[in-house]
Amino acid sequence: MPIRYRIDPKRGLVLTTATGVLTDDELLAHKRKLRADPNFRPDMCELSDVRQVTRLEVTPQGVQQFVEQDKSSEQPNYRLAIVAQADVVFGMARMYQTLTEKSGTQVGVFRDMETAEAWLFRRSD
Repeated sequence: MPIRYRIDPKRGLVLTTATGVLTDDELLAHKRKLRADPNFRPDMCELSDVRQVTRLEVTPQGVQQFVEQDKSSEQPNYRLAIVAQADVVFGMARMYQTLTEKSGTQVGVFRDMETAEAWLFRRSD
């Protein structure tokens, strides 16, 4: 599976990296595995680095499934920063961002890690 993650409990952060070919099934499996991890807390945020994805086999229907899964999870105010460079990956991430706007999940899509981290850890006033 081209998706790996590491949990940094001190920062309340999940660091996710995806490489190679990325599919709907792999993304859904990642979400299930992460939520089942005993070190994961719903108040954590996630930084997802998908800059090394070489081919995207994620479908619009798959994105809709991710959104539905997010709505059913107990993660209020969850923040996810996605870092993508390839246009097709960036565009699919933006579709996900748009569809999650009303779910309570906050998604940001960025081209570089520095901007993503700044957004992820900004304080809401």
